[in-house]
Amino acid sequence: MNDDRIEPMEIKLAYLEKMVADLDTLVYEYGRRTERLEQGLREMARRLAEFGAEKGASPPGGERPPHY
Repeated sequence: MNDDRIEPMEIKLAYLEKMVADLDTLVYEYGRRTERLEQGLREMARRLAEFGAEKGASPPGGERPPHY
């Protein structure tokens, strides 16, 4: 092969390597974001369960809510 054919391939390879590195960073960031969102969701579910336990699942004394 001559240099006229190698240089364009080296340029393409450099761009592809940069793109792979950028995508790797993006996937890592999305993974961390997903972990934080899942942790927040678990925390909200826990709080909701605590709130439901404190307030009770049904209206007190079997009363109907005022909007009925």
